[in-house]
Amino acid sequence: PPAARTSWTGLAARVFSFPVMCMFLLAAVIFGNSARGIAEPDIWWHLRNARNLLQYHSFSRIDTYSFTAAGSPWLSFEWLSEIPFYLTFKFMGLQGIMAVYFVVLVLIYAGVYYRSCRAGADCKDATVATLLAIFLGIGTVGPRTQLFGWLCMVGLLVVLDHFQRTGQGLWLLPPLFALWVNLHGSWLFGIVVLAITIVSGLVEGEWGLVMARRWTAPERKKLLLVLATSVAALFVNPFGYKLVLYPFDVLFRQQSGLQYVVAWHSVNFSKLSGKLALIVIFASLATALFSRSRWRLDEVLLAGFALWAALSHVRFLDFAGLIIAPILAPHLKLFPPYQRELDKPWLNAGIMAAVVGSIIFFFPSSAQLQQKVDETYPRAALEFMQRQHLNGRTFNEYGWGGYMEWYAPGLKTFIDGRADIFTYNGVLDDHRKAVFIEKPFEVLDKYRINYALLEPNQALGYLLEHSPNWRLIYSDKVAVLFE
Repeated sequence: PPAARTSWTGLAARVFSFPVMCMFLLAAVIFGNSARGIAEPDIWWHLRNARNLLQYHSFSRIDTYSFTAAGSPWLSFEWLSEIPFYLTFKFMGLQGIMAVYFVVLVLIYAGVYYRSCRAGADCKDATVATLLAIFLGIGTVGPRTQLFGWLCMVGLLVVLDHFQRTGQGLWLLPPLFALWVNLHGSWLFGIVVLAITIVSGLVEGEWGLVMARRWTAPERKKLLLVLATSVAALFVNPFGYKLVLYPFDVLFRQQSGLQYVVAWHSVNFSKLSGKLALIVIFASLATALFSRSRWRLDEVLLAGFALWAALSHVRFLDFAGLIIAPILAPHLKLFPPYQRELDKPWLNAGIMAAVVGSIIFFFPSSAQLQQKVDETYPRAALEFMQRQHLNGRTFNEYGWGGYMEWYAPGLKTFIDGRADIFTYNGVLDDHRKAVFIEKPFEVLDKYRINYALLEPNQALGYLLEHSPNWRLIYSDKVAVLFE
């Protein structure tokens, strides 16, 4: 046949191949879990940050949202991640927000799937491993700035894989870290991953099924130079050394936040996320026992670090999936190997078109997404407060603060999801004492609270309802308001 026709036929066979179709099926799974995550509590104050930045062309350096931390120093430490969410919301509403995090999630797990295949896994085994990673990260589905950090992590891992195969590509890492530090504080994990990769190549040997290859002198020089320049690139940000030190501040100065915010708790094995973590652990152990394939030392160390991080803090379960899935995939051997000569490009193309068409057809409308938001946040209660001109000091639920600051900016909040500034001045501890009925009236009196906006059937609401100094002035299925 003519060369041009052969070229187009070969391209079509590659584009509409079974491995590519598997990634489309994974995208369908991601889409199926995306709509439920729209009611993320922190996205609202992120939107307000981005709006202020684009409107006034300056970064927030003090708190202006709450009355309990007003004027306190504060860093907008995820400022670059906030901008895509705000711009899409401005032009497309909630649909734009969902489109952003859906696309980022697809890119993240496409990277996981790609790395699994490049590591030697059959595409079907790579699909199973990536599916496990998706389920591990099910709790992070939503408009979270953390997703941009994990996208950078996947980029880092792809570059390191390419370097191990070809000895090239490391020059991409310093600009990646310069971008990463402005997107999310998870850049610290990236530095750890890079350091583990370097250290693993400082020795050579075999220990059972574990093996290590020593870096050559030029490779070691390149890696150390890139590590140094990547650390230097972290200081390319609007806040200088303060933004670089922020992840360490979280670990060592914000202990109240780590204890209070559920995402920082250790894994609860009675919950779905904990059961999925157990599956990953048992899969790793079973694969190590029954597979006679060799493991690289850097893979063992990275998997150990990822499991430690995930079991210590539930918010890092998705990170464990990103690291472990491509390591496990080549060892699974669950299916007969894919045979390219038996592929059916037209069938694959039909399935891929069906996936794309289904995503477009079933993409939630703005009204459907708004309904999910209204089922979670006190929109009607805030409208009542605005109609009645109730703008006194309001004690609010922790997860509602950001929504109040976005939807009703004239109302100053007691607390929101920026746990750092409320940890420094003790507000987070006081909020906990009120909510858990340790010193409820003392806290309300301390901050001269006029109103309490709470979820129904909460202990503090029951206490106020039966107090002679408080009265219920509004209630619905989502919120109750006491004066």
